[in-house]
Amino acid sequence: MRLSATVACALCLLAPCLPGTVQAQPVNFTVDPTHTTVYFAASHFERTSVRGRFGKIDGRISFDEASGSGAIDFTVDADSVDSGNRTLDGILRSAQFLDAQNFPVVRLRANRFVRDGDRLVAVEGELTLHGVTQPLRLEAERFSCGEISLFGIKRHVCGGDFRAVLSRSAFGMTRFLPDVGDTVVLTMSVEAMPALPALE
Repeated sequence: MRLSATVACALCLLAPCLPGTVQAQPVNFTVDPTHTTVYFAASHFERTSVRGRFGKIDGRISFDEASGSGAIDFTVDADSVDSGNRTLDGILRSAQFLDAQNFPVVRLRANRFVRDGDRLVAVEGELTLHGVTQPLRLEAERFSCGEISLFGIKRHVCGGDFRAVLSRSAFGMTRFLPDVGDTVVLTMSVEAMPALPALE
């Protein structure tokens, strides 16, 4: 009995080192701004859509590919809004909408990755826009991680396309309602690579 107890204790101590019991560690990723874009669309008099994008995006992702858990922290430069029309861009940057002078940063933070088996189906967190923070759910249209080769250089990349729907009035942006729709559709294309180690 004493031997059995000793063996049992030894197994308990060794368990964290046995195959299948090692706890995977999350990897820190940096968003690739060249291949990451946020698009938006809203109804215009229920006949067409006002569309645009944000050009300056920064972000960090902590992701454990084994468990599928993680966290993200994205920032978007509100002044980088681009609809393809200078006049409209000025209106969107003004106090009538984004008020980029007083609220220069749009921020998305999330730490809940919703999965269906091995597939990521959504990311849930909070969006801070126009000085207001509201919950946001991003539906994953596709997402995967793996090695790619670009110009002969191999690198590990995680990326996907995501979609969210929000009410702009919930963020205090009510100008031109209802002619310009309250519902805004966000589409995000995100690509990220493991962060380089910090220089000592």
